[in-house]
Amino acid sequence: MDTGDMGSGEGSPGRREELVEQLCRAHEAQLLHYLTRMLGQPEVAREVVQDTYERIHKFYKPEDVMFPRAMLFKIATNFALMRLRRARLESTLITGSAGMEKVPDEAAPPDKRAMAEEVNQKLVQTIKELNPNLRAVFVMAHVQGKARKDIAAQLGISLKRVDKRMTKALRACRERMESFGIDLLRVD
Repeated sequence: MDTGDMGSGEGSPGRREELVEQLCRAHEAQLLHYLTRMLGQPEVAREVVQDTYERIHKFYKPEDVMFPRAMLFKIATNFALMRLRRARLESTLITGSAGMEKVPDEAAPPDKRAMAEEVNQKLVQTIKELNPNLRAVFVMAHVQGKARKDIAAQLGISLKRVDKRMTKALRACRERMESFGIDLLRVD
């Protein structure tokens, strides 16, 4: 794709918008398919595509882009990998490697059921004790299943702020559960 003659003014917003439009027209379907396969969720893939276009629009001058398609896929892949790492971290911090989201088997021994109930009670207590800003983000994401973009819009904050609050909430939950003597990484 030639990005050489795309309007007037070096790095002007109009030229950057045109770069994003050209990339979108030429590669969006393929990029979305690639990210959906990588992330496993079409709605998350769409968010990553949007984040990618925003990054290109904000930071890349058309005259500096030698290989637009390669740049597009590299930025998108980096965003997707960040998402996957964050999801893995969140899962590990909250649910542990065995997954606390599993419903205790009624055939499980009474001591296992009692332990699972205690862990769930402590986790509910821990979530209730979170700072209200952290709790709101945590509940929207992990209880209501809302996407980061929707959380940001509803709370009127940036995606970066959503991520920071989520990280703090997860860390606070893990530390509080450890203070109860519960290691979420070893709960089964």
